[in-house]
Amino acid sequence: MRRGRNIVRAATGWIAAAALAVLFAGCQEGSLAIPPATATATPGAAPVAATVPAVPPTQAAAPARDLQASDYVLTAAPETAGFESSGGADEPDSDSTAMRAEIAECVGVPGYDPPPPSDETTGDTFTNTEESEFQVFSRAKILPASQISQSAEIVSSPLFGDCYRGALEEQLAGTDENGLTYEIVAVETPPTPRGTTALVRTTMGITDEYGTYGYVFDTIYFYVGQVAVELDVTNVGDVPPPDIEQGFIDQIAGKLTNQ
Repeated sequence: MRRGRNIVRAATGWIAAAALAVLFAGCQEGSLAIPPATATATPGAAPVAATVPAVPPTQAAAPARDLQASDYVLTAAPETAGFESSGGADEPDSDSTAMRAEIAECVGVPGYDPPPPSDETTGDTFTNTEESEFQVFSRAKILPASQISQSAEIVSSPLFGDCYRGALEEQLAGTDENGLTYEIVAVETPPTPRGTTALVRTTMGITDEYGTYGYVFDTIYFYVGQVAVELDVTNVGDVPPPDIEQGFIDQIAGKLTNQ
């Protein structure tokens, strides 16, 4: 059980770092930030640069009211029945400048330089009481509406799946500090669930000294008003149960109507 938790924690950290690199990682040091999701990756296919308008640097805009990121993350409620809160998610490595730049260039978005969020937070991790490797957590940021709109447009790029997979494979190459190795089996963009902007599904094999385990990581994105939310759902062996996942989604989508 503990071994499984360690694998999920390590792998989720990498997936989250990749997701944050392309969506959330803000704009420290004026670096590029591109949000992920769309396009099923095709192994061996070289992405072709897309024509996407460059975005001029923008000044941080004050929200219409004092929005708090903590109001938009997943919290204990009927939707999380059967899960227990195990504290906040581990923060991924924030030093992802090179990865952001790589994905930005791949997608074809030069000069995307958004302002830092006015507020951000990571919610609790919820772990299924029957299967400890079935977990969910969320992150939220308060951003200018113009950045939210542009992010939603980039999500629809037909090149994004290939670019996302390429950057993730580069980050996961070799053996990590925990002695784990990773093999990406697929990066897919299933039909967008009700109430969301995008869904990226990463299927991965993770090997430790005891064997290889299959995991599915769903990264779900919401861009509404001045709020960006990332919901990460991890399951072992199969996709997360759709009805349970939709419950998590509905909770966040409902909160996003209050801005």
